[in-house]
Amino acid sequence: MKRIAGIVVLSFIVALPVGAQVAPKAADLVGTWQLVSAKDRSTGKVTPDTGSAWMQFTKSHWTVIDMEAGRKTTSAADFAKLSPSARVKTNYARIWNDKDEQVFAARGGTYRLVGDKLHHPATMAIYSNIIGVDRVLKITRLNRTALIATTEYPDDPASKVELTYRRID
Repeated sequence: MKRIAGIVVLSFIVALPVGAQVAPKAADLVGTWQLVSAKDRSTGKVTPDTGSAWMQFTKSHWTVIDMEAGRKTTSAADFAKLSPSARVKTNYARIWNDKDEQVFAARGGTYRLVGDKLHHPATMAIYSNIIGVDRVLKITRLNRTALIATTEYPDDPASKVELTYRRID
């Protein structure tokens, strides 16, 4: 009897870690998430998000819309008064700043979950070199209010960034 009890206890202990590591489900992701911070895993530096970056999920699709704080705006009336070459410069400035840094981003596509890994290749993106790339976020925490994931990007393998999001819907 003691031997059977020992086997039952041992089986429970061995099964416990596996049971505790429940893979996320698409239903848990559905909604809108706002980026709170990004942590460089190699340096430990945490950068709070000062703009607005939203990631949205349906049951099968994702989108990201990201805008830096202080992005320049031009009214429709002022834009209409510009010369054709000035319009091109103004349109460029809506996406890129004077240092060629992106100040507005948008991308989206379908996704699939494989265990704790969210595969999300972009079908469309302003930054076109990521279209079709199977980028991966390794989800380390997902609950009703928080999503924390680490980048595992084949197009940027040296970059390991932990992204922290909060649910906003």
